[in-house]
Amino acid sequence: MHARLTALLPVGARRRLRRARLAAWSVADRVRGSGVAPGYGGLIGEGDFEGVGQEFLGHFQELGGLTPTDRVLDIGCGLGRMAAPLTGFLWGGSYHGFDVVRPTIESCRRRFAAYAAFHFDHVDVYNGKYNPQGGIAPSEFRFPYTDASFDFAFAASVFTHMLPEDIERYLRESSRVLRPGGRLLATWFVMTSEAAAGVAEQQSDVDFRVREDGVWKADPREAEAAIAFAPATVRGLYDASGLELEEPIRYGRWSGSAEGLSYQDIVVAQRSEA
Repeated sequence: MHARLTALLPVGARRRLRRARLAAWSVADRVRGSGVAPGYGGLIGEGDFEGVGQEFLGHFQELGGLTPTDRVLDIGCGLGRMAAPLTGFLWGGSYHGFDVVRPTIESCRRRFAAYAAFHFDHVDVYNGKYNPQGGIAPSEFRFPYTDASFDFAFAASVFTHMLPEDIERYLRESSRVLRPGGRLLATWFVMTSEAAAGVAEQQSDVDFRVREDGVWKADPREAEAAIAFAPATVRGLYDASGLELEEPIRYGRWSGSAEGLSYQDIVVAQRSEA
């Protein structure tokens, strides 16, 4: 269903539609022989698996300046939704992806085995939603890569499931592994006044019902289920990381707006040349 028409549906109907889509995508992906581990189809997130991957390849080029010879880091690679279109684009570059969910990494290693420049790493980092038994605190996690080893990095629907102190660590690590001038594209839920109005009017796909410690949570019992941040908080996290946030933030459709570049909000930042 077109985004404009979907936005007109009552919030309950929109959420039921999203659950039905996720179930259908999970089944379809397995039928296509992708090798996705059974039971993990819901990790693909909002949108058609292949379609969203292609969408973001466009964002990577247009907003992030991605070129075919870049060394790319996928922070929270999941089932390889972003890796798939990159196989036909990175003809002279390389790709490394990591994730906290071991079966998704095992699935990616099988599916992308023919691509010598593509590498997938499991990291046992704690996340209340995706890896509750993880042994490494995200606020202490060091990316398993050397300094200045990437030209471009992205985190798609990762910071939407993390607490501020953990995001700050990930941003600092992103800055460390990017070369000077390298860029990071990440998606967020940014709680602008317009987004807050959409949530209050039950137009949002995500019901951020609890606000505490300066963030909004969709589920008070499971903090990492979905988290939104004030614009000032987002900018402050980047300022503390050594990454220079580029304006404007590209706001998305998650809050009920019929307009938006993507579903979530897109933030691009660059490591200082100094």
